[in-house]
Amino acid sequence: METDDTGRKMEDELGGNKRLSETPPDDDCCPICFGPFTVPCRSNCGHWYCGSCILQFWNYSSASKPCGCPMCTCMIVNLMPEASLEQQPQNQEVAEVLKSVRRYNLLFLGGARGFIQKVRELPFFVKRIFQGLMDPDTNDTYIAEIRLFAMLLSIIYRATPLDFIPTGGIGIGRVFDCSAIILILILRLVGIYRRRRLMQRVRRLAAMELLQE
Repeated sequence: METDDTGRKMEDELGGNKRLSETPPDDDCCPICFGPFTVPCRSNCGHWYCGSCILQFWNYSSASKPCGCPMCTCMIVNLMPEASLEQQPQNQEVAEVLKSVRRYNLLFLGGARGFIQKVRELPFFVKRIFQGLMDPDTNDTYIAEIRLFAMLLSIIYRATPLDFIPTGGIGIGRVFDCSAIILILILRLVGIYRRRRLMQRVRRLAAMELLQE
């Protein structure tokens, strides 16, 4: 009997019967904000985060892809809120975070239901991409996504009997791609302009505070 128990314990330590915890560790903190967990959510890879922290982290990543786990880089396709959150009264802030978590899970559910949810959330994805393109510090992921979207539009255009866009002999695919690049440049310039205006406003406020002192 003792041998069986020892073997079972070793198997657990090796991960054979390892179960994901239903609650975050008491002596741990959110690895994003380094504070105590608020609306704790467990990723499918077993790491715990504040619900709002991991969703905000995802906001700075690719709009059309699941969030990469900051701890192990695994793709997070499911966030599981702590079970006790569903059983206790919720304030408005907690309810909003839980709603956003459910929305995220539906986006990356997979299958027909996940595809339908992505179609329903298309305005959200487009808005995310445009916001990313206006951020001067963003990576090239959004640029690739909008060029891919332009390519899909060109394929749809070819498949229809419509023929109202002048191509000038360069082909409709190149027209859509060039239009996407021009749009990217315009949005990036708008983002740089907004950043400069914001910095000027911050400097003015700082100068006013110094004068008041």
